[in-house]
Amino acid sequence: MRDFQKLWLGHTISQFGTQIGMLALPLTAAVTLDAGTFQMGALTAAEYAAFLLIGLPAGAWVDRMRRRPVLVTADLVRAALIASIPAAVLGDVLTLAHLYVVVFAVGVATVFFDVAGQSYLPHLVGRDALTTANSRMELSRSAAYTAGPSVAGAAVQVLTAPVALLVDAASFAWSAVCIRTIRGEEPTPTAQPRNLRKEIADGLRLVLGHPVLRAL
Repeated sequence: MRDFQKLWLGHTISQFGTQIGMLALPLTAAVTLDAGTFQMGALTAAEYAAFLLIGLPAGAWVDRMRRRPVLVTADLVRAALIASIPAAVLGDVLTLAHLYVVVFAVGVATVFFDVAGQSYLPHLVGRDALTTANSRMELSRSAAYTAGPSVAGAAVQVLTAPVALLVDAASFAWSAVCIRTIRGEEPTPTAQPRNLRKEIADGLRLVLGHPVLRAL
């Protein structure tokens, strides 16, 4: 379970970092760029647009790749994107367009990370330990949602919103390091020609045909 502990540690830290980013990013838009209500709403919409636009094909694409490199790449991309915001503030070149692009691109990386993580965990821990592993991951997520806003508020108050975003970026970088040090070998997916639309349809059919998954 040592490999799982590395994944769990990275997941926990990045979850708390995400809570900081969720507070610091809109505050940066409001304070630094004097963003209005509509513009703030557009930022939120840009974050979730990635899930609507590429959520289905992302699952099929990830099935064709090894999961760990996807996880590491997604973390590093998110770290670089988030870090670009305080860098732009420092250079006095931050714009709302910059924030929209960053938020959407972070959403895309998050889609790939979430899909790959769900597929990678059963391989990492095996079927017998899967329930325990999922419980620990959800415990970290719940702790971040509960205590994270208080931590985020303190970080923003002490560091200011743009600088607090560096903490968020660092949490993604730390997660990438933790996952990169996992030693267990992951088999390469079998290379065979497959139809992307058929894979998406098969996935939807499975989800909609299962009463629990359909409700979720």
